[in-house]
Amino acid sequence: MADAFDRWIAWANNPPGQRPGLPSDVHASVMSLDEEDRTDRQKVNAAVEHRAELRRTGRTAWLYLNDFDRGTQRTIGDPEWVKVFASAEAADRWFDQHDPEGVAWEYEIEGGPRQASVWIFLADEVSRAVGDLAWAKLFASRQAAENWLEQNAPGGKIWEYPLEE
Repeated sequence: MADAFDRWIAWANNPPGQRPGLPSDVHASVMSLDEEDRTDRQKVNAAVEHRAELRRTGRTAWLYLNDFDRGTQRTIGDPEWVKVFASAEAADRWFDQHDPEGVAWEYEIEGGPRQASVWIFLADEVSRAVGDLAWAKLFASRQAAENWLEQNAPGGKIWEYPLEE
């Protein structure tokens, strides 16, 4: 039986258009690794298991950047600027109705399991690099976000976004 590493390598070694299906959880886990670690079986399998444990304990959320409204660019703080989903399945249900070609990216939530909302910090508020895992930092509570900001980004801002189940 193929492990996560075997599935990743089979996918990565084929050209686009000829790649076997790869579960989004495997892709997200591997992409969270440094490039040189993506060829290390032990590190790939450990990353996939770590992400699975975070998912089981409610410590991840999926983000969809809903950046434009009829040609006008939204900004962070706008209630519709980003959609935050509790799971890939919740994102898929929303996409089926609102944006069939949309993509959501999985992020780890700092400070405990997700609640009804998450707090988001962006180091660069004009960046739209949602697929880059360093783009945003998510927090389970305002207090967790403020504690992190105090240590890592004094004067930084956070925004609250509701979680869609």
